[in-house]
Amino acid sequence: MLPGFLQSSYARYKADTNTFATWLLETASQCGYQPPTLSSTVPPTKKGKRKGKRDDPDADPVPYSVTIKDLQKLAEVVASSALTVPNPILAIAKRAIKLRKAVTSWFLGKGDSADNKRHAHFITALEQICETLEWNVNRASKPDANKPPMTSEGQSDDADIAMFLNKFAVLTVEEPQDDVQAQQPSAESRRIVKVTVVEEHDNDTADPYLGPLFFQTFCLLRDLDNMRKFLSNTWSEYRDGKIDLMNAAVVTDSALQLARDLVNDVEAVWRTLRRGKRDDIQNIVYNLSVYNRGISATPSTEIGLPYNKDMADVAEWCYMPTKVLLEAFANVLQADHHPVFKKGHFGTYDPKADREGMSLGEQFNEDKIILLSILPEFCMLDTFKIQMPTEDAITRGICEFARTKMVTLWLCFSTQIFLDVHHIMRHSTLGAFGDLRMAGIRIQKTIYEYLQLSKTHPPPKFWPKQGDQDIQDISSAVEAWVIQDVFLDIRARSGLNRVGSPPEKHVLLSQHAILCGLFLFNFNLSMQLVGQELVTQWYDVQQLAFLHNLVISSPMQKDLRWPDMDAFIKIHGESHIFVGSRPKNATESLQRLELATGVSSVANFARDSRNKREFHKPDGKTSRVLTPTTAVSNLFFPQYIGGPKPDAGIASFDRILDELSQKSKLESSYSSSSSKEIQQRPTNPELRIAQMWSNTHNIDILHLLAFLKAKLFEEEPIILYNYFGMHKRAVELLRLIRDKEHHKFVQYFTSGYLPDESFISNIVLLIHHVARGSAENARAMGFTRSATGQEVCSRIVMSAADVMRGYLEKNGAVACKELRVFCKNKKPIQSDNDATDKDRDNSDRLVYSWLSLEDVLGPKGVASLMTGIPVA
Repeated sequence: MLPGFLQSSYARYKADTNTFATWLLETASQCGYQPPTLSSTVPPTKKGKRKGKRDDPDADPVPYSVTIKDLQKLAEVVASSALTVPNPILAIAKRAIKLRKAVTSWFLGKGDSADNKRHAHFITALEQICETLEWNVNRASKPDANKPPMTSEGQSDDADIAMFLNKFAVLTVEEPQDDVQAQQPSAESRRIVKVTVVEEHDNDTADPYLGPLFFQTFCLLRDLDNMRKFLSNTWSEYRDGKIDLMNAAVVTDSALQLARDLVNDVEAVWRTLRRGKRDDIQNIVYNLSVYNRGISATPSTEIGLPYNKDMADVAEWCYMPTKVLLEAFANVLQADHHPVFKKGHFGTYDPKADREGMSLGEQFNEDKIILLSILPEFCMLDTFKIQMPTEDAITRGICEFARTKMVTLWLCFSTQIFLDVHHIMRHSTLGAFGDLRMAGIRIQKTIYEYLQLSKTHPPPKFWPKQGDQDIQDISSAVEAWVIQDVFLDIRARSGLNRVGSPPEKHVLLSQHAILCGLFLFNFNLSMQLVGQELVTQWYDVQQLAFLHNLVISSPMQKDLRWPDMDAFIKIHGESHIFVGSRPKNATESLQRLELATGVSSVANFARDSRNKREFHKPDGKTSRVLTPTTAVSNLFFPQYIGGPKPDAGIASFDRILDELSQKSKLESSYSSSSSKEIQQRPTNPELRIAQMWSNTHNIDILHLLAFLKAKLFEEEPIILYNYFGMHKRAVELLRLIRDKEHHKFVQYFTSGYLPDESFISNIVLLIHHVARGSAENARAMGFTRSATGQEVCSRIVMSAADVMRGYLEKNGAVACKELRVFCKNKKPIQSDNDATDKDRDNSDRLVYSWLSLEDVLGPKGVASLMTGIPVA
C-alpha cells in the first residue's frame, strides 16, 4: 500500500471532489439549506449535554455521501446567495475536471479536443456546477473583483489549494432544526460529517469504460507514465554528469517501489469486483482502446511488431511490448533447468546505433535482444541462491518471475524502466559499471593504506575486532563483485561455460546501471559508517581540529589552511566538534577539549601529580561520537545495507518532511521580513514543499522524488568524505609533532607520557596544558596584549604550527582532491580561496583528470582501471 502521506493522481482527484462537495455542503448550510438525508445521517444530541458542546470531539467523522444531483442542488443554493465563492475552491474543482478530461480524452484517442458528451456524466455535470457558481457570483461586489481569475494550471494555485484541502478535510454542519431556526443556524449545534462524492453511472449518456474504476486505472497508467518520464530525465542527468550514480539508482529504486504500491492498490480493486479472477489490466485497457478507436487488433508482424502499429501509443502506455517479451521468456523456463541465451539468435545489438532513427519493429527487436540476453543472468541469482551486497526492486521482481512465471503490470513497468536506462546510457563512454569499478579501486586502496598503517602500532584496545571485520567484509564484497566476477566462478563450477556462447565478465553489472548504483551506495555508506566509528574511537582528527584552531587563532598563523579539516568540521558542525563555538585561546580550548574527550580534571596532567596522572583513553563512549549527518541517505541505510525494515526508506520519508517543515518555520521566525526576501521565498522549491507539507501533510509522488534527488545531491560529498584517509594523515602528523617535541614532553610529563602509539592523539592534550601554562605565566608577568586581550602564543604551539605547515602543504587537501575527482556536486567542497575560476565554471560537471586520478588511485589503480585487470 502506498504510504499515507503520498497521493496518487486518482487519490488527489477524489480528495478534490470530496473537498469541493464539503465546501458546498457547509456553505449551503450557512445559507439555511438542510439536505433531507443529512438529518438521518447525523446522530441526535445526547441528553444531559450542555448546548454548544459536541458529543465526542474525538469521535470519527460521520460518513455522508452525496450524488451529482445533490451537488447541483447545493450549488444552486450557494449561487443564489450573496456568499463569496473562493477562487481556490473553484480551482480545486477545475483541477479535478482537467485531470478527468485529460486522461479520458487521451484514451479516446482524440486528445484535448474530444467531444465532452463522451466524457463521464459526472464530470460533465461538475463542469456545469462550476459554470453556475462562476456565473452567479457578483464579482463587482467582492473585494477581489479586480484581481485576475486563478486557474488550476497556475503555480500560485497550489499553495492556496493546499490550504483549503487541509481546512475542509472534515465538515461541520448543523443539526436538524425547525424552519425558523434553520434560517439562522447556530454554530454551537454543529457536528463533524465526512463528505464523500458517489458517482452514479448513467447507462444512457456515458460509455461503460468511462466510469470510476476505469478512470482509476487510467490514472494509474498516467502516473506510471509520468514516473517513467521523470526517471528517464534522471538518468539523462546522470549520463551528462549532473548527478551521481548513487542518486539516480536510489531515486529509481524508490520510484519502482512506489509504482508497485500504486499497481497493487488498483489491482486489489479489480480483484474485489471480479471476485478473485486473474486480472490482466493491460489487456483490458488495450482491447478497449482498440475497440473504441475502431482499429484492427491484428499485429503488424510484417515489421516485427506483436501489436498493430497504429496502436503503438496505447501499447507503450500499457507496457505491452515488455509484456510480450516476458511472456515469451516464461515459456522457456523449466524446473531444474537454467535458460541459456544463444548470442546472435535475434541479431546483434549495436550500442552506437541511432535508436531514434529506427522503425518500431527495429526498436522492438533491439529490446528483445537486450532483454532476452540479460534475463538468464537474473535467473542465476535464484538458481544458485547468490547473495548480493544489496538488491534492487527490478532484480527481486525478475527473480520472483523466474519462480512463478507470472507477468504482472508492475513487472512490465519495471522491465521497461530497465530498458529505458539501458537506452539512455548506450552512448556513455564510461558507463555505470565504470563508475562502480573506479569507486571499488578507490575503496580497496583506502583499506589497503589503513591496513598498512595498522601494522605500525600495537592493536588498540579500544578498537573492537568487529570493526576490522566490517572493513574486511567491505573489501571482500568489492573484490568479489567489482574487481572479480562472482558469476564467472559459479559458471565454471556448475559447467555452464560449456553451454552457449563464451561468457563475458560482469555481464549483469555492465548492463544493470541501477544495481551498480545501489552497490555503490552500499559500499560508500558502509565505508562512511566504519570510518566515522574509527575516527570516533581514536579521537585523533577531532583533537587535531582543536590544535589547528589554536594555531590559527594566533595572528602570525592565520594563513595556515587545512581544507580537509575545514570540510570535516563543516560536515559535523562546529558546535559538535568544539562543544560550542570555536575556542578563542588556549585556556578555553583546553576546557572544551576536556569536555569533548571526557577527561575529568586538568590536574591529571599537573607536573606535581605524576604518580596519579591518568591519560585520555579513547573508547568512543566518553568522547563525542561522530554520527552521520546525511539524514536522507541514512534513512535508506537499513534498506540497502543493514537489512530491510518496515520503516526504512520512502515509508519513513515523512520524518524528513516534518524536519524540513520545522526548520522552515524556525528560519522564517528569525529571518528578515524585507519585501525582497518575501518575494524570493516562493521561488525556493524546498520552501514550497515545506509549506505544502505543513498545510496538508500530503505530497505528490513526483514532488517527493524530485525532493529526494535534490537532497541526495547535497549529501553526495558528505558520503564520499574519506575518514580513513583523515585518520591516516592525523596519525602521521601527530607522530611528526611528537618526534620534534619529544624532549619537551619528557621534560614536562616524564618519559611515560605516551603509553603506546595508539594513544598518539593525547599529545594534543599535552600541548594544550603547556600552552595554558605559558599563557598563565605570561599574564602573571604582564605580557598579555592589552590592545586585543589575546594571549601570547606558546612556543610549543608555534613549533607544532611549523610541523603542520610543512606537512599540510602536501597533504592538507587530499580528501578534497578526492571529492573533486569523484563528486558530481563540487560546490560544498569549494571555497573562494581554493577554487579556481575553471573549477567554478565546471562545478556541475564531472571531468575526470587522469593526473588527478593518479594522485588519488595511484599508478597501479589507474592501470587496473584502464585495463580491467586487477593489479596487486
